[in-house]
Amino acid sequence: MQKSSVTNHVHNAILSRRTIRRFTQKQLSLEILKKLVNAARLAPSAANLQPLEYVIVNEKNVCSQIFETLGWAAYLTPRWTPSVEERPVAYIIIVVKDITNKYYPRDVGFATENILIAAEEVDIGSCILYNINRATVREIINAPKEYQIDSIIALGYKAEHPIVEELAGSVKYWRDEQGVLHVPKRKLDDIIHLNGFLER
Repeated sequence: MQKSSVTNHVHNAILSRRTIRRFTQKQLSLEILKKLVNAARLAPSAANLQPLEYVIVNEKNVCSQIFETLGWAAYLTPRWTPSVEERPVAYIIIVVKDITNKYYPRDVGFATENILIAAEEVDIGSCILYNINRATVREIINAPKEYQIDSIIALGYKAEHPIVEELAGSVKYWRDEQGVLHVPKRKLDDIIHLNGFLER
Protein backbone atom coordinates (compact mmCIF):
# COMPACT_ATOMS: atom_id res chain seq x y z
CA MET A 1 0.00 0.00 0.00
CA GLN A 2 2.75 2.42 0.96
CA LYS A 3 4.79 1.57 -2.16
CA SER A 4 1.78 2.21 -4.40
CA SER A 5 1.29 5.63 -2.81
CA VAL A 6 4.94 6.53 -3.40
CA THR A 7 4.71 5.33 -7.00
CA ASN A 8 1.66 7.49 -7.62
CA HIS A 9 3.41 10.45 -6.03
CA VAL A 10 6.39 10.10 -8.37
CA HIS A 11 4.14 9.63 -11.39
CA ASN A 12 2.13 12.72 -10.49
CA ALA A 13 5.35 14.72 -10.19
CA ILE A 14 6.36 13.58 -13.68
CA LEU A 15 2.96 14.60 -15.10
CA SER A 16 2.87 17.99 -13.38
CA ARG A 17 6.47 19.04 -14.03
CA ARG A 18 6.91 21.88 -16.51
CA THR A 19 9.91 24.09 -17.19
CA ILE A 20 9.72 27.17 -14.96
CA ARG A 21 11.36 30.46 -15.90
CA ARG A 22 9.75 32.75 -13.33
CA PHE A 23 10.56 32.23 -9.66
CA THR A 24 9.62 33.75 -6.31
CA GLN A 25 12.51 35.10 -4.29
CA LYS A 26 11.99 32.72 -1.35
CA GLN A 27 15.33 31.07 -0.65
CA LEU A 28 15.97 27.34 -0.95
CA SER A 29 17.68 25.66 1.97
CA LEU A 30 21.05 24.04 1.47
CA GLU A 31 19.47 20.83 2.78
CA ILE A 32 16.99 20.79 -0.11
CA LEU A 33 19.70 21.55 -2.65
CA LYS A 34 21.83 18.69 -1.33
CA LYS A 35 18.78 16.39 -1.56
CA LEU A 36 18.46 17.27 -5.24
CA VAL A 37 22.14 16.50 -5.86
CA ASN A 38 21.74 13.24 -3.97
CA ALA A 39 18.90 12.30 -6.33
CA ALA A 40 21.28 12.97 -9.23
CA ARG A 41 24.04 10.93 -7.58
CA LEU A 42 21.80 7.86 -7.52
CA ALA A 43 20.75 8.10 -11.18
CA PRO A 44 21.87 5.39 -13.61
CA SER A 45 25.42 5.75 -14.90
CA ALA A 46 26.82 3.96 -17.96
CA ALA A 47 29.23 1.23 -16.74
CA ASN A 48 28.75 2.87 -13.32
CA LEU A 49 31.66 5.21 -14.14
CA GLN A 50 29.94 8.18 -12.45
CA PRO A 51 31.77 10.99 -14.30
CA LEU A 52 29.51 13.79 -13.07
CA GLU A 53 29.97 16.26 -10.22
CA TYR A 54 27.81 19.18 -9.14
CA VAL A 55 28.37 22.76 -8.08
CA ILE A 56 25.61 24.24 -5.92
CA VAL A 57 25.29 28.01 -6.23
CA ASN A 58 23.04 29.73 -3.69
CA GLU A 59 24.93 32.87 -2.66
CA LYS A 60 23.05 35.90 -4.03
CA ASN A 61 26.08 37.61 -5.56
CA VAL A 62 27.27 34.44 -7.30
CA CYS A 63 23.72 33.71 -8.51
CA SER A 64 23.66 37.18 -10.10
CA GLN A 65 26.93 36.47 -11.89
CA ILE A 66 25.70 33.10 -13.16
CA PHE A 67 22.45 34.67 -14.36
CA GLU A 68 24.36 36.97 -16.71
CA THR A 69 25.88 33.95 -18.49
CA LEU A 70 22.52 32.39 -19.42
CA GLY A 71 20.34 32.48 -22.53
CA TRP A 72 16.61 32.13 -21.81
CA ALA A 73 13.54 30.90 -23.75
CA ALA A 74 14.72 31.05 -27.35
CA TYR A 75 11.18 30.72 -28.75
CA LEU A 76 9.86 33.81 -26.96
CA THR A 77 9.97 37.06 -28.92
CA PRO A 78 10.96 39.76 -28.36
CA ARG A 79 14.01 38.48 -26.45
CA TRP A 80 13.00 37.64 -22.90
CA THR A 81 14.75 37.05 -19.61
CA PRO A 82 13.35 36.86 -16.06
CA SER A 83 13.07 40.21 -14.30
CA VAL A 84 15.09 40.90 -11.16
CA GLU A 85 12.05 39.83 -9.09
CA GLU A 86 11.70 36.56 -11.04
CA ARG A 87 15.26 35.26 -11.19
CA PRO A 88 16.33 31.84 -9.90
CA VAL A 89 17.53 31.79 -6.29
CA ALA A 90 19.87 28.83 -6.79
CA TYR A 91 21.62 26.81 -9.48
CA ILE A 92 23.07 23.35 -9.80
CA ILE A 93 25.91 23.30 -12.32
CA ILE A 94 26.61 19.89 -13.82
CA VAL A 95 30.30 19.32 -14.51
CA VAL A 96 32.02 16.36 -16.14
CA LYS A 97 35.45 15.17 -15.10
CA ASP A 98 35.91 12.56 -17.84
CA ILE A 99 34.56 13.54 -21.26
CA THR A 100 36.45 10.64 -22.86
CA ASN A 101 33.56 8.53 -21.59
CA LYS A 102 31.37 8.64 -24.71
CA TYR A 103 28.27 7.81 -22.69
CA TYR A 104 28.49 10.75 -20.29
CA PRO A 105 25.72 12.74 -22.06
CA ARG A 106 23.31 9.93 -21.14
CA ASP A 107 24.44 10.20 -17.53
CA VAL A 108 23.75 13.94 -17.65
CA GLY A 109 20.23 13.23 -18.91
CA PHE A 110 19.52 10.67 -16.20
CA ALA A 111 20.91 12.85 -13.41
CA THR A 112 19.14 15.97 -14.65
CA GLU A 113 15.76 14.26 -14.78
CA ASN A 114 16.22 12.99 -11.23
CA ILE A 115 16.89 16.54 -10.07
CA LEU A 116 13.82 17.89 -11.88
CA ILE A 117 11.45 15.26 -10.50
CA ALA A 118 12.86 15.51 -6.97
CA ALA A 119 12.38 19.30 -7.18
CA GLU A 120 8.83 18.96 -8.50
CA GLU A 121 7.90 16.70 -5.58
CA VAL A 122 8.49 19.62 -3.21
CA ASP A 123 6.95 22.21 -5.59
CA ILE A 124 10.29 23.71 -6.62
CA GLY A 125 10.47 24.98 -10.18
CA SER A 126 13.37 24.12 -12.45
CA CYS A 127 14.78 25.02 -15.84
CA ILE A 128 17.59 23.25 -17.69
CA LEU A 129 19.92 25.73 -19.38
CA TYR A 130 22.39 24.72 -22.06
CA ASN A 131 22.78 28.08 -23.83
CA ILE A 132 25.42 29.36 -21.43
CA ASN A 133 28.73 31.18 -21.55
CA ARG A 134 30.88 28.32 -20.27
CA ALA A 135 34.13 30.29 -20.22
CA THR A 136 32.64 32.87 -17.87
CA VAL A 137 30.96 30.23 -15.71
CA ARG A 138 34.31 28.46 -15.41
CA GLU A 139 35.87 31.67 -14.07
CA ILE A 140 33.00 32.35 -11.66
CA ILE A 141 33.15 28.92 -10.04
CA ASN A 142 36.92 28.57 -10.42
CA ALA A 143 36.56 25.18 -12.13
CA PRO A 144 39.79 23.18 -12.51
CA LYS A 145 40.84 22.69 -16.14
CA GLU A 146 40.04 18.97 -16.12
CA TYR A 147 36.34 19.70 -15.50
CA GLN A 148 33.98 20.47 -18.38
CA ILE A 149 30.83 22.48 -17.73
CA ASP A 150 27.85 20.70 -19.28
CA SER A 151 24.67 22.46 -18.23
CA ILE A 152 23.00 24.45 -15.48
CA ILE A 153 19.71 23.83 -13.69
CA ALA A 154 18.01 27.00 -12.45
CA LEU A 155 15.91 26.53 -9.31
CA GLY A 156 13.40 28.35 -7.13
CA TYR A 157 9.83 28.25 -5.92
CA LYS A 158 7.40 28.71 -8.81
CA ALA A 159 6.05 32.09 -9.82
CA GLU A 160 4.28 30.70 -12.89
CA HIS A 161 2.29 27.61 -13.89
CA PRO A 162 2.66 26.75 -17.60
CA ILE A 163 -0.15 24.95 -19.41
CA VAL A 164 0.27 21.93 -21.67
CA GLU A 165 -1.42 22.20 -25.06
CA GLU A 166 -2.00 19.57 -27.73
CA LEU A 167 0.62 19.95 -30.45
CA ALA A 168 -0.96 21.49 -33.55
CA GLY A 169 1.71 22.21 -36.13
CA SER A 170 4.37 24.06 -34.16
CA VAL A 171 6.52 22.94 -31.24
CA LYS A 172 7.14 26.54 -30.14
CA TYR A 173 5.92 27.49 -26.68
CA TRP A 174 4.30 30.92 -26.24
CA ARG A 175 2.90 33.33 -23.66
CA ASP A 176 -0.69 34.54 -23.90
CA GLU A 177 -1.91 38.07 -23.16
CA GLN A 178 -1.99 37.28 -19.43
CA GLY A 179 1.65 36.13 -19.53
CA VAL A 180 0.78 32.44 -19.07
CA LEU A 181 3.18 30.07 -20.82
CA HIS A 182 1.64 27.45 -23.14
CA VAL A 183 3.70 24.39 -24.08
CA PRO A 184 2.65 22.14 -27.01
CA LYS A 185 3.17 18.39 -26.56
CA ARG A 186 2.56 15.51 -28.96
CA LYS A 187 -0.46 13.30 -28.25
CA LEU A 188 0.19 9.95 -26.58
CA ASP A 189 -1.49 8.01 -29.40
CA ASP A 190 0.83 9.68 -31.93
CA ILE A 191 4.01 8.38 -30.32
CA ILE A 192 3.04 4.82 -29.36
CA HIS A 193 3.67 1.92 -31.73
CA LEU A 194 2.25 -1.31 -30.31
CA ASN A 195 4.27 -4.39 -31.24
CA GLY A 196 6.15 -2.52 -33.96
CA PHE A 197 5.33 -0.04 -36.73
CA LEU A 198 2.01 -1.23 -38.16
CA GLU A 199 -0.21 0.31 -40.81
CA ARG A 200 -2.85 2.56 -39.34
